[in-house]
Amino acid sequence: MRVGQLSLLYSQIVSNRLLKLAGWVLHASWPPIPCPDCGEGIIRPAGDLMKLHDPASEQLLAHITAGMAGTGELTGTCSGTFRCSDPECGRAVLISGDWSYDVDVDTLTNGTRWTDFIRVRYVSPALPIFTPPAKTPEKVTAAIHAASELLWINPNAAANQLRQAIEELLTSKRVRRTEITRKKKRRRLSAHDRIELYRAADPANADIADTLEAVKWIGNSGSHEATLTIAEVLEGAELLEHALKELYDPTGSLRRARIKQINKGKGIPRTKKK
Repeated sequence: MRVGQLSLLYSQIVSNRLLKLAGWVLHASWPPIPCPDCGEGIIRPAGDLMKLHDPASEQLLAHITAGMAGTGELTGTCSGTFRCSDPECGRAVLISGDWSYDVDVDTLTNGTRWTDFIRVRYVSPALPIFTPPAKTPEKVTAAIHAASELLWINPNAAANQLRQAIEELLTSKRVRRTEITRKKKRRRLSAHDRIELYRAADPANADIADTLEAVKWIGNSGSHEATLTIAEVLEGAELLEHALKELYDPTGSLRRARIKQINKGKGIPRTKKK
């Protein structure tokens, strides 16, 4: 399988809901994004958008008003309030970004309509890229939260925060951060060096080390390349989430133990009645 094919395949199984906001989104058909506070409700538009037209759109509007042009695409920036659907929460969320008033085509009927599109650039409070397991070290969780805050503003910086989360995770696992060189000078170890030390210290966690390495490469791309897409950062976040669940969420190990128990007993174990 070619690398490009593998990348496409993986992008199809990334389940992060924020992927639905990675491009242009219809304001009238806002996707079901969980509330950043309660996590139970979903945030929905709570009123019209406030729009600021760019100069080209202002000129077009002037021409339309003067009868010199017909309806055309309008662009600019916008902001709007969204609110949690859970009445016990009702958290308000501010979202702003690029705005376009353009034609939407219904793929089922081929009907068209003019409507508002948003490309998200800022969200407050931040939408969590994922919720780490409860036992995740505090500094790891803090770096993940920082990545969530930066995702829409600066995807590269968000990827760097995921890389920082790896550094904090390795520190919590007592992987050393420095070494003494042959010239008796202290040298800071790279994230890659530290992952290799973690791999060597506990071969049973080789899969986790591989996952951390993949997230590290994505973080490196955020440091050295011009741009990372929001989708690419969310892919790294999902990989990190997988590693943290393996380390700090007992659900997986309990499920595997239950499977062994059922297979050994050739059925659901029953408690004997007294």
